[in-house]
Amino acid sequence: MIIKVIAEASTELERKTVGWGVSFLIGDDLLFDTFSNENFLRENLVRSGIDVRQLKYIVISHDHWDHTGGLWYILKENPAVRVFICKGFSAEFKEKLSRFKVDVVEVEKPMEIERGIFTSGEIMGTYNNTPLPEQALIIKGDRLTVITGCAHPGIATMLRRIRETFPQRIGLILGGFHLYDKSDAEIHKIIKEIIALDVERVAPCHCTGERAIDMFQREFGYRFIKIRTGTELEV
Repeated sequence: MIIKVIAEASTELERKTVGWGVSFLIGDDLLFDTFSNENFLRENLVRSGIDVRQLKYIVISHDHWDHTGGLWYILKENPAVRVFICKGFSAEFKEKLSRFKVDVVEVEKPMEIERGIFTSGEIMGTYNNTPLPEQALIIKGDRLTVITGCAHPGIATMLRRIRETFPQRIGLILGGFHLYDKSDAEIHKIIKEIIALDVERVAPCHCTGERAIDMFQREFGYRFIKIRTGTELEV
């Protein structure tokens, strides 16, 4: 299975130029999150040879603007796509989504999307002291690959929840871990929790923050993977 980073932005400069957020293509028919900047997402999909009309599934990790910005143009061009959202997404987001008359699956518990690819189910986190549901994407093989949007519930918390359903070793976690505003001590504690969960490789990006990404690289060494827009990984 090939994972391609369609769009990723981690720095303040990128936020001012191309946008902010992440979007991953799984295989050739599943998109996990849709970045913030519709034009940047569209350009990168075209550059990757992806016609959005071939997409069968879109999974939205959580309903923040930096993960949903490119969704709406895709739904206009591909009304046959199936969209997986958390049941607890905001009424405003659901109302906007309902205008497109696409097939929407409201996720509560872990479920299979297509063969070997699962959603974690809704995991509750918080943002600015407000409840925020989020889901991760799981690719199941001999080891698990876990893809997160922002991990607002806490990356270690999400991994522990996933392990309750999927007992395999976690071979790779990638995506946003939302650590940019944490202290070094807090980041170090979270890294130790991830190590204790026997995670083999890490590929943090986006809202993880440059300082935390550097700390992961120092701790994991050759088991750290640097990812950016255009990176392809085989899992």
